[in-house]
Amino acid sequence: MEKQKMNHLEKPEGWSHETSGEGYPLLLYLEEDGKGVDWNQEKYPCFFWQVTVNQGTEHMDIAERMRELVKTYPIDETRIYCAGAGRAANMLWEMMGAYPDLFAAVAVSGGAGQTWKVRRASYVPAWISGRENDSYCPAGGQVWSEQGKLLHGCLTLARSLRAAGNERVLYAQKPEMTGEELLEQKEVLDWMFFRSKREGYRIDMVRPGVFKLQDYTGSSFYVVEGSRAALVIDTGFGPEAITPWIRKITHLPLELALTYCHGDHMYHADEFETVYLSSKEKDVLEIMKKTMLAGRDINYDAVLDIPDGTMIDLGGCGIEVMELAGHTPGSVVFIDHTHKVIFTGDAIGSGQMVLLQLEPCIPLSEYRKNLQRFYERLEEMDDYVLLGGHLEQEGGYPFGTPYNPSPYNPLGKEVVQDMMELCDIFDSDKVKKEELPPDRLCEEPSYLGFFGKAGLQARRRQF
Repeated sequence: MEKQKMNHLEKPEGWSHETSGEGYPLLLYLEEDGKGVDWNQEKYPCFFWQVTVNQGTEHMDIAERMRELVKTYPIDETRIYCAGAGRAANMLWEMMGAYPDLFAAVAVSGGAGQTWKVRRASYVPAWISGRENDSYCPAGGQVWSEQGKLLHGCLTLARSLRAAGNERVLYAQKPEMTGEELLEQKEVLDWMFFRSKREGYRIDMVRPGVFKLQDYTGSSFYVVEGSRAALVIDTGFGPEAITPWIRKITHLPLELALTYCHGDHMYHADEFETVYLSSKEKDVLEIMKKTMLAGRDINYDAVLDIPDGTMIDLGGCGIEVMELAGHTPGSVVFIDHTHKVIFTGDAIGSGQMVLLQLEPCIPLSEYRKNLQRFYERLEEMDDYVLLGGHLEQEGGYPFGTPYNPSPYNPLGKEVVQDMMELCDIFDSDKVKKEELPPDRLCEEPSYLGFFGKAGLQARRRQF
């Protein structure tokens, strides 16, 4: 694709990094004729990015360029929107399925897409308009793409989103609109710019009795039901209280079990009376009290220790605790033999890499021994599903990364096996390592390297 056709960016008047606060919204406007739009920056100040799409346009190119924009300008990643109409809207439907964690909301008129793919956007707010005699594709009809794919109209796509559980789909029969006309709809723009990924939590059922919740920061946490109680595993880092959302799932008494004590895993621990956490997290917890957990009213003295081998009885469902130190000294995984699920937190990463450079650090050789012990257990649990602490990483995080271009890398024993090999060869020429400068999490240089499906970041003294 010609880069100049993707490079029409209008910036808010008087914008600056110093005065932007949490950042400006970014609106990606997809059109097909190259005709510029007179955007109303006074009423809707944002980074307005117009992209001309044609037969050769690749959504990966748009996503990569968007990554650059977010990195360069003060853009609020929780308020990225997309709008398009007609044939150009096909790219919008494609990107919703390819990057479901990207958009805070979309506005679309017409277009066509694949029903199975758009279902991945089951929690993206969507304002959709269409008509049955649309000149490109009837709202409830279908059309063949130039690539020979059968695409369905916007009404069918709206039904697909709703069937996948999306409760925030607005559909209306409207006259056929151009992109410019869509952007003149005040009610649409007001609705879209009000949306933010900070709104609530996404809830998915993994299997009966096991649920996943995810916040806008990309933190994933879980609920497991027994007959006596429900166990909440980690809490995420979102701004809203989580127990009202958990009450949408279960009315059983709640207990909280923490894979470890970083703020993005226990930020809402103050909402629970019973909290389980390894006592080996004591030093890390003292750091967290001054940083990620500062100001949280958590009764740390009431936290219950969970040594290796502990069984948490939920009534008809026991959760086994297994230590897997590395990311932190007291990191654990929870093994649910009833539902055949293993909750790994950040102990082996979540599809990208594990961070080992955080204080207090352990040698890679010690982490490797812990992985070996875990791997031997996995041999007898090969049909168990492994769920990490940031499952959005399995979808490209959300634009993909130069290190892990694969859009899907689910956790399994192959990841653990590659991680063990990576520990063995990390200090050799077999691993091409990137040196990273000190930052707020690590006061000395660290190194990032990958092997197979595994990646890790460590300090020189660890290998």
